[in-house]
Amino acid sequence: MSEEIVQLTAADFEDAMDFLNLVFGAHRPHDFERLLPAAYQANDESMACNYAVRTDGRIRGIVGMFPMALQVGRTTLKVAGVGGVSTHPRSRGAGYMRALMNHCVRLMREQGYHLSYLGGQRQRYQYFGYERCGQVAHYSLNQPNLRHCFGAEDPPGIRFEPLDPQDTERMTAARGQHDAQPIYCLRQPGNFHNHLRSWYNRPHVALDSGGSLVGYLVATASGDRVTELVTDDDETALRLLRAWVTDHTEHEVTIALPAYRAGLARLLGRYCERIGVQPSGNWQVFDWVGVLDALFKARPLSGPLLEGEVVVAIEGVGAVCLSVRDGQPGCVLTEEEPAVRCDALTALRLFFGPLTPSQVMALPAAAARLDQWCPLPLFWPAQDGV
Repeated sequence: MSEEIVQLTAADFEDAMDFLNLVFGAHRPHDFERLLPAAYQANDESMACNYAVRTDGRIRGIVGMFPMALQVGRTTLKVAGVGGVSTHPRSRGAGYMRALMNHCVRLMREQGYHLSYLGGQRQRYQYFGYERCGQVAHYSLNQPNLRHCFGAEDPPGIRFEPLDPQDTERMTAARGQHDAQPIYCLRQPGNFHNHLRSWYNRPHVALDSGGSLVGYLVATASGDRVTELVTDDDETALRLLRAWVTDHTEHEVTIALPAYRAGLARLLGRYCERIGVQPSGNWQVFDWVGVLDALFKARPLSGPLLEGEVVVAIEGVGAVCLSVRDGQPGCVLTEEEPAVRCDALTALRLFFGPLTPSQVMALPAAAARLDQWCPLPLFWPAQDGV
């Protein structure tokens, strides 16, 4: 391919939006400016995240590489979110998508990203080093569940109001709760509300009987899916969900939760109709030790870990040693003999799920602890997706 890959600017905003809406609108209408307001804005900083191929001055392909950050405890992981992967219908087969993806993955390595996330068909992105892994749990809760488990004599005492971006007091409180989570994506304050309304979703503050803000949630326009739920404690989160199901749907609400929210999972597991666990997306890791160390240190959020160590050799990376000593988990490179050897795609599923490691590959006794330690909590919030 002789066409040059270019980085877009604010001057390309209208053309880029028209292009993305055309390609993704083949089956249903799209409006990327409204769909993902945190990612697509008419300024140079936003548009510089998009790489394109032009022929005769016209865009023929786009791949967006959005710089993001995942805060895991005290560690900040630099994440490249990939989105808007598109080729003009008349240019398919020309190699533009392949060239743009290879270009972006090369930039990720050069610019020191720890890992990268994207959605999309699994095998399509395996060619570029991505694998479908991570873990997100979906809990379905309906009114009969609540009626039988709680009855009318135990009202949740919660009401909801839309979160107005001009209400600085409530916005500050919601951001504070968001940023107090043990794992969360860093969001610029001025872009926080844009994240909450991505994917055409709607943010709501939750108020107790005295009018105090006790949390917020983000739901689809129909109200039947909660994509983000933030409170100070799990009991309050359950009250929010009970109130939402009671007041905002006649049918069933599905709530997406990361694996580390074990306390709320245990509560919901008592009452909900269905539970499903799925991969959190397609992932690629560039800094294996940095990512494993951060997420392993966060793993005790879900419960205590067995003491010991396991050495895993990853093809093209080397051997990594995961260990728990005196209750403290960690990961380092090592020269020790590995108990397990695998390629990078298998390692992604081995460490991050959604299946247990022994469901990914046969484990020798020396690696049996992996089944107690993993999957590690690799999760990407829907409202930060691109």
